[in-house]
Amino acid sequence: MPKLNKISWGKVKVDGKDFHQVLIVGGKVIERDKQKLETLFSTTHKIGDWEQKLLLSENPEIILVASGWSGILKIEEEFKNRVVKQGAELKVVLTPMVVGEYNRLVTEGKRVNCLVHTTC
Repeated sequence: MPKLNKISWGKVKVDGKDFHQVLIVGGKVIERDKQKLETLFSTTHKIGDWEQKLLLSENPEIILVASGWSGILKIEEEFKNRVVKQGAELKVVLTPMVVGEYNRLVTEGKRVNCLVHTTC
């Protein structure tokens, strides 16, 4: 599984490589499609349908969402319900907490899919 190294406003370092915002799914790092999100929603403060499908794939035990520095990323009830229906746990943390939480869960051997929102 990838390791989160560092988080700062607008940037996350995963396995030594810098990204703006990412999904980690089944051990793969996928950069969020900022342009697509802004075209569809005029913001990156939502989780796209394709991102929800990715987060639910690969049979995760836990879906960890870093919801931004002030927690502004919106998590729709429908997605929360889909996570529960699938038998996974949804954990939402403020972005500054995600490095420690993600790495702890992975070290414990948990199957974790993660979305890291690095702003607001």
